[in-house]
Amino acid sequence: MSDIFNNELFEAFASASDNVLIYVCDVAVDVSRWSKAAVEYFGLDSEYIERAGDVWAEHVHPDDLEMYLDDINSVFAGTKNRHDCQYRARNRMGEYVWVECKGSMIRDAGGNPIIFAGMLTRIDGESKYDTLTGLLTTYELHHINFEAQSGSAVLIGIDGFRRVISNYGYNTGDEILIEFSKKIKNLCHPEWKLFRFSGDEFLVVAFGAEQEEISDFYEKVRKQTDVIELEDGRKIGISASAGSVIFPQDANSRESLINNLEHSLEFAKNNQKGTLVSFSEEIAQKHERGLALREDLKQCIKNNFKGFELFFQPFVNRDTNKIVGCECLLRWKGEKIQDSYPMEFIKILEDYGGIREVGFWVMEQAIKQQVAWRDTYGDLWVSFNVSYQQFMDDNFEERLVACAEKYGVNPTYMIIELTESCEVDNPTELAAMFDRLRQRGFRLALDDFGTAYASLEMLKCLHVDYIKVEHSFVRELAEPGHDIDYVIIDNLLEMCKHLGYHSIVEGVENSDVADIVGGMDATLLQGYYYSRPVCLNEFEKLLNADRDK
Repeated sequence: MSDIFNNELFEAFASASDNVLIYVCDVAVDVSRWSKAAVEYFGLDSEYIERAGDVWAEHVHPDDLEMYLDDINSVFAGTKNRHDCQYRARNRMGEYVWVECKGSMIRDAGGNPIIFAGMLTRIDGESKYDTLTGLLTTYELHHINFEAQSGSAVLIGIDGFRRVISNYGYNTGDEILIEFSKKIKNLCHPEWKLFRFSGDEFLVVAFGAEQEEISDFYEKVRKQTDVIELEDGRKIGISASAGSVIFPQDANSRESLINNLEHSLEFAKNNQKGTLVSFSEEIAQKHERGLALREDLKQCIKNNFKGFELFFQPFVNRDTNKIVGCECLLRWKGEKIQDSYPMEFIKILEDYGGIREVGFWVMEQAIKQQVAWRDTYGDLWVSFNVSYQQFMDDNFEERLVACAEKYGVNPTYMIIELTESCEVDNPTELAAMFDRLRQRGFRLALDDFGTAYASLEMLKCLHVDYIKVEHSFVRELAEPGHDIDYVIIDNLLEMCKHLGYHSIVEGVENSDVADIVGGMDATLLQGYYYSRPVCLNEFEKLLNADRDK
């Protein structure tokens, strides 16, 4: 019998609670072990069950079966990592009781499922109130008939709450949730219901309320919760996003209500943070596309990064007008989805963690390409983008150095660009990483300088070799009314000179801009005037044409 079944840890969890029942499945042989309490309560034939999925499906209430199968099948298909579903199951007395079923899939290095483990919680025995906030739990949603009643529901979530916990600790996080929930409760009408949904999210079911009333309610929530004052006098600024659904118009069941609220809140957090987003079919379609993209990306990564490709955009020397290097830019066409653009698929990779392995693939391809060009074109400066998330990977430095040694690249010609896609939580640790890489000979650059988090504050913390001037300051430089852009760029380049940094000016889109920037003290120029990002063959044509001038 498999070791995953016969161990003391399983025994310990199995006997921990009468209300929590556990199971574990060896996916390769499709054999599961269930805790004795589960066997006794649900009248199962044995602790060890073959094809437990089919056996358990017979215990699920017919009205809940489709919902249960959709959720569990998504986990086994790899569409989602965790099983999380509430439904009714038949016990040994023939009674249907509400259970909350949670499970996680463990996969091998190739992404194949090997172990599925989880627990069933008998929520018929749970408290109806959340222990932290005292609010109703979502179990109580089962008692609301959303098809027979009308109104609106709002799901409110604190933006970046994980960062709040990281900065202030879990105890402070709990205090914030308590105060936040009090403020929302005070703003709710007496006939509305307020629930602790999960984590930092709260659900308001507003019977009889229309969209205008919900919009007014959210605005009050947003304004009154932007600063949370704790008992010790500390004041912590936060923001909250929300999604709303009208029932029964947009949702006529508990499941559809929750799904559509989650779609709307996710859209708000990803695209319009700090706002209320009302559910629409367009949002649902975007959510479904996101899930499809995630699955397609996973399959491509698993299939030796099939569909991924590097494009190259030249760096041009300001004085000689010659190509002296390039930036590597990731492109992707999936097996099923072939119209995704970088800002879309890279964000999805970052959200679910796939950016780690894709980032290492980009790093290796860039290093290989620099070496491959060396004999024909001489040493070219080759840059590739690395997010803060990738830099903080425990294996990043080790794998970078090993890759450089494997291909024999001169690290002096490799420029590693820190993208501005996310805020830096630990600039001290990142600065130490930058210093170690620079000591090894690699060049470091701040990308899109002057926007978002790539600011003067970052420049104080990080020692770099290059500053990349963001294209929004540059591309309209020759247009009337953009004198301030000229002043900004001119001063940025002067600052780089004083600090001993090289500069790369992006966004040189036409000859007029090229003439203006060419008269400034920039190191390298980049933009559509010289070339759009192109595939390998096209870039080598540019190199050949440049060499023949």
